[in-house]
Amino acid sequence: MSALFLYRLSIADLRNLTSVDMVPHPRFNVIAGRNGMGKTNLLEAIYLLGALRSFRTATRAELLRHGHQAARVLGIFGGPAAGLRCEVLLSDKSRRIRVDDKALSCVSEHFHRLPMVLFHPATMSLVSSGPETRRRFLDRALFQADPTYPQLFSDYAKALVSRNRLLRGSTLDRRSLVPYDEQLARLGTRLSERRRWLLGRLSPMFEETFCDLSGGLIAKCSLPRDDWHDVEQVMAMLRERYAVDTARGYTTAGPHAQDMDIVFGGQSARRYASQGQQRLLALSLKISEVRALTEATGRIPILLLDDVSSELDRERNQQLFSFLRSAGGQVFITTTHVEHILLYGDRTDYEMKDGRLTGRS
Repeated sequence: MSALFLYRLSIADLRNLTSVDMVPHPRFNVIAGRNGMGKTNLLEAIYLLGALRSFRTATRAELLRHGHQAARVLGIFGGPAAGLRCEVLLSDKSRRIRVDDKALSCVSEHFHRLPMVLFHPATMSLVSSGPETRRRFLDRALFQADPTYPQLFSDYAKALVSRNRLLRGSTLDRRSLVPYDEQLARLGTRLSERRRWLLGRLSPMFEETFCDLSGGLIAKCSLPRDDWHDVEQVMAMLRERYAVDTARGYTTAGPHAQDMDIVFGGQSARRYASQGQQRLLALSLKISEVRALTEATGRIPILLLDDVSSELDRERNQQLFSFLRSAGGQVFITTTHVEHILLYGDRTDYEMKDGRLTGRS
């Protein structure tokens, strides 16, 4: 299995990063510094190259250094994407992506070619937060695992918006919904099937990982049983829910409302697992995502860890770093306390101070 890695990284005027030119280590890169120095901004820049969006904001202007009108991130990759150049150019009004000096032509293939997994403090709420967070987890993984999924996801979202617009109309004729019911049924059954396909790979990895990390405890993840398997059944269900949907002004059932069930000790992990157990479950899900993407894409993804050590006790830290050593792949780790990073050898250490990156002696 070949590991994707970032061979060179160049950043200009992204948030507080004036100018960064970095040749990362192919294995472990540890970026230390106090809070607010720009460590997370560096991970955000790398994430932009793979996901083409920030994991912190949807407002482009927030990504620009104060007083500047543009930002630039350039990455040159190695491994299975050897020589690939990806450049993201941002302004408050536009985003341009160039791959190998040409405008990006296929976004879905891009996600598949440059898989990345992000783990940051907000990830710890993956279990305790609402269903949208868990759907986003599944969808983001599928964007990278399956090149056909981004278009399917987009088509379903457009059909859903159109149906909801009609539901909110003042002169709704039930017959006008039929074409959108057909679209939602056809696209929704495919979308639900792809989520189940991913969980078919991820679920046994999650059970194994959590069992190892917890010392023998049992947890499972799955999508609940629903009617989104057969197009005709879905059409019938949408007809049955017509009165409810018109009263509320939106489509109340479908993959857009699915939740991934996480069960711990036979009960809902969201309701009954302790905060520490929820963090361990979230960590197990992200580790399983790395493993599932490796299997699905044939390449080990780049892993971005933002100050995760501060969220875990020493034993969990040791278990996390044991996995990282065995998994292979390139890892970027930020920390406020470098002594928490229990990795020895195959690493380069950096210090981030006021948006400037330097090597640590």
